[in-house]
Amino acid sequence: MTDRRAVRACLLALAAILAAPAAAQVLYKLVDRQGRVTYSDKAPKNFDGTVTVITPDTESNLLPSGRPAEAARPPAQAPGVAETRRNKREELEKRLRAAQARVEAARKALAEGGDPLQDEMQTIQHRKPPLAAGQSPPNRNCFTTRNPRTGAEVLNCPTRVPNDAYYERQKKLEEELKAAEEELAEAERAYRRGTD
Repeated sequence: MTDRRAVRACLLALAAILAAPAAAQVLYKLVDRQGRVTYSDKAPKNFDGTVTVITPDTESNLLPSGRPAEAARPPAQAPGVAETRRNKREELEKRLRAAQARVEAARKALAEGGDPLQDEMQTIQHRKPPLAAGQSPPNRNCFTTRNPRTGAEVLNCPTRVPNDAYYERQKKLEEELKAAEEELAEAERAYRRGTD
């Protein structure tokens, strides 16, 4: 067991030494009298020839610190499939909610617009045969008058009814509701197709 631990300790120490950053070393170029070149990491003693000291340029090997320049960044990636589907689903849901709101607004307008407005009323005259003795008129506003063409006595009962403007407005409200319902149906189909 102790041998294994000793081997592990030696391997760990060796790995730590090798992993340590190398310091900038000075090299020596030795050229002897015959022109042979030798490189050494130690200065020679009593060498008969020329010795040139080679020092590494530590400034040229430095990387700039900090963030890379903006131009060095890769271009922005196109949205992924999941993001594209999520965006489409959100867009379809917004369209669906807007169509539902338009249908509700059209239904409310039709329900509230059922009564004729003041300028959408007209008065018509109902002419009926005169009342028999002791008979009361069908409405309080009925009165007896003479027919201008025949001169005969008639019972005239005026009544207020909606005019054409009322029916045109009702038709427009119904068409708006129908268009909103068709738009809602299309939005529901698109939502179901687009979110599967």
